[in-house]
Amino acid sequence: MSIILFGVRTPLVVDYEETCRRLGVDVAAGVSVSGTPRMLDRSRIFPLDGLADAGINSPYITCAFSSTRRKELHELALESGLKPAEALVDPAAVLPQSIRVGRGTYINAGAVIGGACFIGEHVLINRAVSVGHHSVVGDFVSIGPGATLASNIHIGDGAVIGAGAVVVPNIRIGENAVIGAGSLIRQ
Repeated sequence: MSIILFGVRTPLVVDYEETCRRLGVDVAAGVSVSGTPRMLDRSRIFPLDGLADAGINSPYITCAFSSTRRKELHELALESGLKPAEALVDPAAVLPQSIRVGRGTYINAGAVIGGACFIGEHVLINRAVSVGHHSVVGDFVSIGPGATLASNIHIGDGAVIGAGAVVVPNIRIGENAVIGAGSLIRQ
């Protein structure tokens, strides 16, 4: 199996590379759309128009923390004829069999997801995040390192939850909401 890391200017791309290595997934290419690429293996960095010339047509996963940027990269990849990859889940994450995880989602090392959760498409769940049981995470959501979401949380599409934020049970977070790092969200 191989994958394209799409949008490799984010420092997070190193985590994606490490997860691929641990899973035995070949990184076919890193696509640099703008900015300075930050992949460890720079020999595999291609401009978007260079993929076809190199004969690379693997599924992709977007590499951006920002929900908005991840959505832009996703749309650009689709316009280029690429298909999203299945979820990329680090083997050091804990996920029960009772959850559903959408395409293009990345779950980083140390994340713990409770039972009966639904995680949408193109979601970023960063290191050491905890998501309680029966929670719903919409599409293109970004959850920063160490955030703790208690049970029965609903997060709308495009929301960003900052590092170390804590959300108590039974809370609904709206679409495109931004929760600052270290925040406590309660009723």
